[in-house]
Order: sequence, then structure tokens, then C-alpha cells
Amino acid sequence: MGKYLSINREAGLFVLGLLTTVAFVAIVVNSFNWELGTLYGAGTTQTASSTVIVGNAAPSVLDVIVNANGEINLTPNATTAVNVTARISDNNGCTDITGGTSTILLYRSGYTSSTCLSTQNNLNCYMATLFTASSSCASNQIYTTTTFGVYYFADPTDASSTEYGSQTWLATVIFKDSNNTTGSGDPLSGVELRSMTALNVTTSSINYGTLAASSTSVTNEVTTSTNAGNTSSTISLSANATLVSGGNVIATTSQHYATATFTYNTGDQALQETATHVAGSIMTKPTSTTTVNRAIFWALRVPAGTATGTYSGQTLFTAVYSTSTL
Repeated sequence: MGKYLSINREAGLFVLGLLTTVAFVAIVVNSFNWELGTLYGAGTTQTASSTVIVGNAAPSVLDVIVNANGEINLTPNATTAVNVTARISDNNGCTDITGGTSTILLYRSGYTSSTCLSTQNNLNCYMATLFTASSSCASNQIYTTTTFGVYYFADPTDASSTEYGSQTWLATVIFKDSNNTTGSGDPLSGVELRSMTALNVTTSSINYGTLAASSTSVTNEVTTSTNAGNTSSTISLSANATLVSGGNVIATTSQHYATATFTYNTGDQALQETATHVAGSIMTKPTSTTTVNRAIFWALRVPAGTATGTYSGQTLFTAVYSTSTL
């Protein structure tokens, strides 16, 4: 049992049927585009609201470069500035970038970024938590620079390195945006950190005091050298200028040396005009700012017939690369 109503207006036909279990509306409108506003609501136009939730996009870390892709050359007994540059992008805009946090790692490749993230040292892993913006944020991205002070004893990776010649130095830049979403990036290739053989003579002079002609110094004078590089090394010595006073000269070979205390002409070496290796002078590669030292002991015999006066000279200390670890 149901009800049925039929309405015919001009070229339009409406059929409204109500059945016991089904309600339906059938509308047929001809090509004259009859307005139905009076049936479905007032007016000739209607609006519908729109809603969307914009989610957080993960940041991207791009174009990571170590030291402008150039070799790292260290500075004896000091630190050397090494830059890591990167481009950080976030599709949610600059606010997500400027409100974010960063972690920048610089490390020897064999040490790995995961190890460096948990354990840093000045030998093979450096970490920073701030970068310097090298551009203003525009088009949802910013360019950054992080400068590390790399110590003189950092692990070398060039062909001279007996331990790490097949490795390089890399960087990893980790960025977390203001919504705590993380992105990271690594360079396409690492760079070499070059071997550096260097020493630092911490004793400024060898003062034999006053000696009479035809006499020998009784107490050894001492010079101390430290390894100021990132390789093991030995020391060679030569007279850069022999002992002179006006026109008078004390022969270069009158100065003797050894790596332990000695009595003149007993287990020692005579100074030469040309560089000569000092026996037993190995200085192992430093692994921290704790110095690796080598003492050299000196004695002088003033030959008979030497005129009185103050004699001055200069001795040249030279570090020589060594593969020894002893």
C-alpha cells in the first residue's frame, strides 16, 4: 500500500512516489534548464565549506660537502678550520627550518657515523650541534656552514697512511624540524686528510755555560722536542750555523748528542753540517693533546787554542717520517 503523486509543469515532469518500504524521488528536467531553487533551497547559488589538514613533511638535507671537496692539510701543533656545508629544505616552510635543531658530524669513514654520534674524540670524530646560516631562508631552504677545529694529530687517510690509506673523511648532517621530524644527508664522496710530519722544539737554546779551552762540559744540556704532526717520526740534526765568535770558530763536530745521558765520546754522535739521523729518536704518533716527547742530551768539547769569547751557533731539528710504532 502506498501513495503516488504526479506533477507536470510545462516541459518538466516530476514523479514523487512513496511506498511502504522505499522512498524515492525521480526528477526529469528537459533541455530548458528549469530552476529548482524553490524545491531545494533559496537563491540561485550555494556554497560548500572545505577542510584540509596539512601534515608535516620531513626535512631534506642536500649537497653535503666537506672542505669544499679539497684535501685537508693540518697545521703543526694547532687546529685547522675544516668546513662542512649543506642545504636544508623543508616543504612546510622556513619556520620549520629556523625552529629546528641540527647535529653535524665530521669523521674518518672507518669510524662510521653511528659510532661518531655516540663517541667523539679529536683523533677521528668531531661533532657540532650548531650551524651558521650562510644564506637567508628562501623558497623553503637554507644554506649552512659548520666549522670544525681539527687537531694536528687527526688520523691521516692519504697513501702515506699505513693504517687508513683506503679511507676518507666524511660528514653527516642530521636536521630535526620544529615538529621533531628528522632528515639527514651525507656527501657524495669523502676527502683525504693528509699525513703531516712535524715537530716542535720546546727548548729555545743549548747553553753550555763557561768552558775553558781544552775542556769538556760535565753536565749534559737537554733539548726537548714534541711530535707536532699526525705520523710517527724521528729526528735528524745538522748545524744550521756553527759556533762562531767574530772570526773564531769552534768546529761543528765538537758538539755531541745522544737520546740518553752520556759521557763525551761514549755512545754519542757528533753534530754534522749535513742532516744526520738521531739514533733512538722515534716519536710515535700522538693520539690526543698529551704530548709525545723526545729528549736529546748534549755535550761540548772546546778545542785547545780556542780564543776567548762568546760563541753562538744554531742547530736545525728536522722531523723525518717513520712507519715505526715503537
